[in-house]
Amino acid sequence: MSLAAKNCFRTDGKRKGNAKGITNVLGAILFILAIVALTSIIAIVAAEYSSYVRSADYLSNLERERSSESLYFQYAAGNPLKLNITNTCGSSIKITQIVVHDKTSNSLVVNPIASIPIVLNPGMTEYNYSITGINTASSNATIMIITSRGNAFIIAVEGGKVLFRN
Repeated sequence: MSLAAKNCFRTDGKRKGNAKGITNVLGAILFILAIVALTSIIAIVAAEYSSYVRSADYLSNLERERSSESLYFQYAAGNPLKLNITNTCGSSIKITQIVVHDKTSNSLVVNPIASIPIVLNPGMTEYNYSITGINTASSNATIMIITSRGNAFIIAVEGGKVLFRN
């Protein structure tokens, strides 16, 4: 037998090439596991990025709507103080709280009216909205109207007259 033929056989008479089959199977299994892991990672990253884009879009829309909110206040005669509140923006506004700081008695009243929340559609006016606790003839007060988007509109009343509104 030639030297090359002797090197192909082991001492037990079996060929050395039989070990190649097991190595090929293990390599194929590792390759499949790597492809599955890589595909899973790509799918998870894509889902998280999509979630991030949706939340960023939602927050951007919320900030745009918040910055466009606009209310107009007009004094309406009466005791207690009455205001006409008009929504002058293009989206609905939901008034969730009204806080009154009466500077004369140094008292703070939150939600003095039971009709909260007030929803105003674009162009809609709440007429003769009564602000209790403010005597129109003598009170000095600051009224803060808070919307559901977090905007605060401030009205300063001095001696029953509306001095400042934003």
